[in-house]
Amino acid sequence: MIKWIRSITLIAALLFVLAGVFLLDASTEMDQAVKAYNHRDMDQAIRHARRAVSSSGENSKIAIRALKLEATIAIELGHPEKALASLDQAIVIQPDCTLCYLKRGDILYSQKNYPAATHDFETGLKAENIKDKTKAYYYARYGLCLLAVGEDKNAQAVSQKARLLDPTSPLAYFLESKIQTRIGDIQSAFNYAHTAYQLAQKQPGFFSSAEGDMWLRYYASTRVRYNNSPN
Repeated sequence: MIKWIRSITLIAALLFVLAGVFLLDASTEMDQAVKAYNHRDMDQAIRHARRAVSSSGENSKIAIRALKLEATIAIELGHPEKALASLDQAIVIQPDCTLCYLKRGDILYSQKNYPAATHDFETGLKAENIKDKTKAYYYARYGLCLLAVGEDKNAQAVSQKARLLDPTSPLAYFLESKIQTRIGDIQSAFNYAHTAYQLAQKQPGFFSSAEGDMWLRYYASTRVRYNNSPN
C-alpha cells in the first residue's frame, strides 16, 4: 500500500513537471513576472519568473531574463546568496552574459570577496554594448576592488575611465579620493571627496543606503583630516 502511494506521488510529480514544460508559455510567464515586479508583488514575480525558466526550453533569452529578474528581486529582499545562485545559473546558460558577470561582481563586492569580484568585473567590462553611466558605475566598483587587493596603479587608471564615462558619478570621485588618500595627498583626497559629496547630494537616495552612509562617514573623516593637516 505504501509503495503504491509513493508510486502515485512520483507519477503526479512527474506529470506536474511535464505540464510546466509543455503547457506553460515562457513568454507569458515572463510578462507576468515583470508586471508583478512593477507592482512590487515580489512573491508573484518570483513564481512567474521560475515558471518562465522551467518552461523556456531552448529559448535561452527568456531564461536569462527571468534569472536576472530573480537575482534582482533576491537582492532587493536581502538574499544575496539566492541572487548569486540565479546569476550562476544564467552564466551556465549564457557564458557571455555581460550583465550577469557585472551584477555578480557587485554582490561579491558587497560581501568583500574582492578577488572574485575583480574577476567578474574584468570579464563583464570587456563588452562594448554597455551604456556609459552603467559602465562608469562598474568601473568605479572595479577600482575599489583593485584598491582592496593592493593594485593601486590599476585602480587609478580605472578611476580615470569611470570619471570620463560619467563625470556626475559620486562613486567614481569617492574612488579617486581613496586613491589619493592611499598616496598620502590629503588635499587632493578632500577635493575629490568634496566633489563626490556635492554630486551625491543631487542624487536622491544616495546617502540613504548602508553604503551611502559609509561614504558620508568617509567624507566627514576626510574633511577632518584635511582641516587638521598643516597648510
